[in-house]
Amino acid sequence: MRRPPTRLLVICSLITWLLACPTTGLARDYRLNVGQLPLYAETKDRGILIDVIKAMDEEYQAGRLIIEVYPFERSIHNVAQGLADLHFPIVGSADWGPEAGPYEEQLRARGLRRSTCSLTKSHFALYRHRDRPPLDLTRLDDYRIETDAGHRSFFEIPIQGTTCLPCSVEKLSAKRIDGLVFASREIDLMIREAGLTNIARQNFRIFGSKFILPNTAEGAQTDAMLCEVIGRMIRKGSLARVARPYSSYFLREYGDPYLPDLEDLSRLD
Repeated sequence: MRRPPTRLLVICSLITWLLACPTTGLARDYRLNVGQLPLYAETKDRGILIDVIKAMDEEYQAGRLIIEVYPFERSIHNVAQGLADLHFPIVGSADWGPEAGPYEEQLRARGLRRSTCSLTKSHFALYRHRDRPPLDLTRLDDYRIETDAGHRSFFEIPIQGTTCLPCSVEKLSAKRIDGLVFASREIDLMIREAGLTNIARQNFRIFGSKFILPNTAEGAQTDAMLCEVIGRMIRKGSLARVARPYSSYFLREYGDPYLPDLEDLSRLD
């Protein structure tokens, strides 16, 4: 019986090895689900954050980032069910670095985790009635404060959850609560749309805007890919350029663009 040529054997062996090793760092596409958010991610083609993610797709040379937009919880659920490779965005307690805390424990119980690196940062402000002095950040337990119900796990202090942030804005205006804490850009917009002038804000905390990934070896490789791509964008300045529609608001209102920078990258060295 004639033996197959050596070259053919080598090619067949290589193909077999490649099929058996799908996570060896070879080119691949990622199914990126984005939580639907007004202004930020309205459709897969429209939104401030969608433009930033498309720039990531251009920077990622080993494949494609396939963007799909879903309602927020469904987007996360898709990752848990293996229907997507990652979800964006999610608040990170650490703006740059590994995560811990109650929410991370909830994710781990679902086989998920948050990414190490942030694509942007989230400025959370604390709002109060203008008649009141600034709230004492060391005594927040003494106040009646509300936040979005889905974000309660991110805070170490007891905060009441709400499923209607515009309603909480009205309650704050009527002095029915002492404070409201949430992402500043969204609340600022609600205050303007309601025509309210009796609400003041103060800085609260900067969070990371991260990704949710499977808590697996493959998820760890995805995490490394994200840090590599975001790092290149930071070094080249392309992240700052494409995110200008996002960051210009914060630069104007707070004097900071709230984007990861070279100092953040140094924490990973």
